[in-house]
Amino acid sequence: MATQRLRLVAPSGDRVTVGLSAAAPVSHVVAGVRFVGGSFGTGFQIGPRGYHDFACTHVAPAETRERLVVHGREVIVAEARDGQSSLATLIGTYHELMTVYAGPAPRRDRVLALFGSLRIEDHAGGMTVVPQTATLLDSANEHFVVVVKDHGALSIPAPRHAAGLIPRHAGARTKHGEVWKSAYAGDSARSFVLGCPAGVAEVHLADTAAKTERQRLDWLDEIDVAWDRR
Repeated sequence: MATQRLRLVAPSGDRVTVGLSAAAPVSHVVAGVRFVGGSFGTGFQIGPRGYHDFACTHVAPAETRERLVVHGREVIVAEARDGQSSLATLIGTYHELMTVYAGPAPRRDRVLALFGSLRIEDHAGGMTVVPQTATLLDSANEHFVVVVKDHGALSIPAPRHAAGLIPRHAGARTKHGEVWKSAYAGDSARSFVLGCPAGVAEVHLADTAAKTERQRLDWLDEIDVAWDRR
């Protein structure tokens, strides 16, 4: 079976290769990272250009409240029409960096301070986002979400956050590793933990009539996740 390989750059700059059946098109890829330090904690998502507009149109309809400039890049602040949430997104050349707030749009100085505390580099292969040294912040978790049309979605944590996902007992063999049914209550029939020699993924199968369950399981069998070793 033909294979497609996604070569992804994580927010930290680490790299991972994801092997998938070439017969199943990838719908989209999103990276996520959460920084913590002291009592502070906030999460970001990195998507392609247009990510902000898509969220404001299709996820939580929102209106633009303010436009700022941080690190020479535009940051757009939008507030949901129901006032229950808001988001701020830095627009890069190739990618967009988004964070979500509960409630109305935050104050201008709060947004400037948050994005100003980060070192951001954007390239065609990916966006890296790390805290400025003086902030004393650290990455609490880092992951990718890869969505494959009519098949399912992969959640791929960084290696240092993946160890706790692997069960102690042996799993069923796949082409590139082992697989276990997820322990999540009520969803174990459609969610799996996939362990490969150099990476781990949580795989959630889609629930549509477009593909048979056998086709989705065959797709799962082809998945390979490999982080570059440093």
